[in-house]
Amino acid sequence: MTAPNYLEEFNIPQVVFPGYLICPDYDVKQKNEIELVYKFVCGRGAQMMNYNYEGKDIKALSATLLGNVKLEELKPSNGGENKEIPDDKSQQRITKILKVSVQQHNQTEEETNVKEDFTDNLPKEGDIVLGRVTRISLQRANLEILAVENHTVPTDSGVGSNGSGVVAPGGGSGATTFSVSHVSSDLGETFRGIIRSQDVRATERDTVKMIESFKPGDIVRAQVLSLGDGTNYYLSTAKNELGVVFARASNGAAGLMYALDWQTMACPSTGATEKRKCAKPF
Repeated sequence: MTAPNYLEEFNIPQVVFPGYLICPDYDVKQKNEIELVYKFVCGRGAQMMNYNYEGKDIKALSATLLGNVKLEELKPSNGGENKEIPDDKSQQRITKILKVSVQQHNQTEEETNVKEDFTDNLPKEGDIVLGRVTRISLQRANLEILAVENHTVPTDSGVGSNGSGVVAPGGGSGATTFSVSHVSSDLGETFRGIIRSQDVRATERDTVKMIESFKPGDIVRAQVLSLGDGTNYYLSTAKNELGVVFARASNGAAGLMYALDWQTMACPSTGATEKRKCAKPF
């Protein structure tokens, strides 16, 4: 059964606007002594809301964008349909999952997919990110966020986040893939983060010296604490597995250094050692 048939079967409107009720979170149909349970999940442009209907609280999907409703059937992880047999064994039950999304009128499907991938790769609270130290002060270190760990790199599809046919220096339609840093280059800026002195380590926070923890150019593995002040993400390295993962001695003039312990890195070629807040090697 195709998506247009689903719209007609469940009496779902084809065009919606923000706040418009699309459908309940599930529906049940009977077909040839088989109970079909349809579960609706939110895609782009839809959200789950609680409604009060005749004194009962029900969950339903409502629109957050103006556009056309699109339904997509999601396959279970086992590759087939979810089949259940009730205890009385008199009727078979099949569960199907339908993804409800809203596609804006002025966007193609490829542009919608790019925006979904871009949104999925934005840093969120609790995410582990990799960042480059740009400058340091007595109280904090400033970073530019390069990537979010455990997130797949989305496909550009030849569109680019800055529009079709425009080639940006850090990505855009001239690249086959893009990461967080490439997308932000299209926008003319990068995602920025701050590591405050009290967030460098979990113990002896009052004695932290930023100059002995990070240097400009270091690659740092950190965790997102919060969305920050609207300009910078607040980051933390107060765990053993967080801290500097790549650094060069003498502000980049010498070779790559490796961690000796949690606060010392050494350069094998010169034997020079420098202080850092090191991440625990994997």
